[in-house]
Amino acid sequence: MSAPTDIQRVVGRVLLGGGVLALVLMVVGLAIYVLEGAPGAVEIVRAVHLRESGPRLDVYPTLGSVRHALAQHPPDGLALTALGLVCLLATPVVGVALAIGAFWRHGDREYTMIAAAILTMLLVSFALAAAG
Repeated sequence: MSAPTDIQRVVGRVLLGGGVLALVLMVVGLAIYVLEGAPGAVEIVRAVHLRESGPRLDVYPTLGSVRHALAQHPPDGLALTALGLVCLLATPVVGVALAIGAFWRHGDREYTMIAAAILTMLLVSFALAAAG
């Protein structure tokens, strides 16, 4: 097995850093949520599956609503958890984008095209999920 290349190191660090950041945001968000007197788990399941919301339960369907909830003082725990999920989803996109740049700089056009196709698939899947 060969030693990791610079590209592998950079992408690996981005994936690790993004995963750790997402984990920290989600754990802190859940801690805030629980400490504020969170509604029961049954209400959360009902809100997610039936699109209903309980008395103190908010579901954030857009990035704008997450941003608005985080601007409040104190920030909403569920919004912080949602931001962690956004970071978790964005991490591979950033990793692939960095790989495209690194492959391009090294003159490896084949891997640049493969990584660009992967990035396109990721972005199209996010767009389709957001649309409907």
